[in-house]
Amino acid sequence: MTPRRLILGALTLLLGLLPLSLRAQEGAVQRQPYLDLRRYYLGFRFGLHATDLRLTNSGRADSDGGQLWADTPEYHPSFSVGLVGGWVLVPNLELRLMPTLHIGDAPVAYTDGSQRIQEMNVRTNYLQLPLEVKWGAMRWGNYRPYLSAGPYASLSFSGKDKLLRLQPLDYGLSIGAGCDIYFSFFKLSPQLSFHYGLANVLETDRPDLQGDRRIRFTEALQSASTRMILLSLSFE
Repeated sequence: MTPRRLILGALTLLLGLLPLSLRAQEGAVQRQPYLDLRRYYLGFRFGLHATDLRLTNSGRADSDGGQLWADTPEYHPSFSVGLVGGWVLVPNLELRLMPTLHIGDAPVAYTDGSQRIQEMNVRTNYLQLPLEVKWGAMRWGNYRPYLSAGPYASLSFSGKDKLLRLQPLDYGLSIGAGCDIYFSFFKLSPQLSFHYGLANVLETDRPDLQGDRRIRFTEALQSASTRMILLSLSFE
């Protein structure tokens, strides 16, 4: 089962169980009823993510007169861990800063139109800094669904991939949905979020490959941008 199907299956299960859970909360005793009255809070989160590189091929012919096309054939499950810092602006509306470390890779495959020529794993280890606005619905017993959205910036420390290299800086937008679940001693928040990179992170200046036939793997691409799906659990 691919990571995308696994995450979508988990989301479907959560959405299916949510109405039953909310109905069970009718008349339930609220745990930590004053938790949402605090002005600031801290927490941590961890999760699984899958990174996708959206590649735009240049169609440029190499020195032999041939052409290469690249794509991301599959998704690899990867690990994420980070912190959560929140500021309650008004009831049910929060501003969150969530520095998160994502460790993983994205596969890239090249074909000449008839057969696969080259496969590689591009490392995607980076520190992401999302700034999100979180809007929460009215609390129903010990559950509160919410939506979140905002910009992010990220800094890569993946090292120097020889055949395909990405720029260290990236930025984009994220959107997500989740549910706060109140327990006696903490609050658990599962969330599914999508991250859309807006920058062209392809590094085309490759003096280290000048005169090397392998530069065709860079020249075959016009641009590259990042996409990510993240399933995380936050503890506050």
